[in-house]
Amino acid sequence: MALTAPKSGNGGALTVKPAAMNDILKVLARHNPGLSETALEATGKVMVAASVATARLTAEQQRKIVSHEVKLAEAFEAVVADIAASDERPLAVLKIERPVETSKGTGLGNLLDLDEGLRRLAAYATPARIEDWAGPVAGPAEIEKAFGTKRSTLHDWQKRGAVIGLLKGERKHVFPLAQFVDGRPVKGMSEVTRIIGNPRAAWQWLIQPKPSIGAAPLDRLKAGKIDEVLAAAGRDFG
Repeated sequence: MALTAPKSGNGGALTVKPAAMNDILKVLARHNPGLSETALEATGKVMVAASVATARLTAEQQRKIVSHEVKLAEAFEAVVADIAASDERPLAVLKIERPVETSKGTGLGNLLDLDEGLRRLAAYATPARIEDWAGPVAGPAEIEKAFGTKRSTLHDWQKRGAVIGLLKGERKHVFPLAQFVDGRPVKGMSEVTRIIGNPRAAWQWLIQPKPSIGAAPLDRLKAGKIDEVLAAAGRDFG
């Protein structure tokens, strides 16, 4: 599209090469068959003015506009309506004589190979045992020995979300012991895990104090406040 910038003393009028405007009008007419010729021409000029103004922004400003699409549309409607309703001031439109320079970001920089990426990640990461954040845990054999719970039963509970299993290593699951009362899952666990989905996220949420319900959600489940905990989970994850 050929757009040109305003010359001094021209009052800010917008000029667009006829061929470019014809292209715009053809696209608008194809997608808006009900618009009149006058409406098509006005819409085309509005589109050109918006494109020119946007192209002059920095890349960061352009990203902000995209992230506030609804507000942009509302602001645009207000400005157009204000201009259309005015009988006292002339319609100020841009005139463009040279191509608009498009700002570009710096990009992602040099790509790293896998080994270097892992090395840098390891330098930032701080290793932590599951027990350090999840509390005491046990594997299926330990739970069977302590509670008499068969592995098949434990597996069924985990499948239904009645207990939370945390992956330790590549395949092994361990189970936080705080979720058991007298060797059985705390009531309400399956509903919580259904809402939250991710086992780690669910367990972290369950054991952290939550002021809105006065205690950690797991403690409220043990106190029988299931509806209260489910409502809190729905607010946070629903």
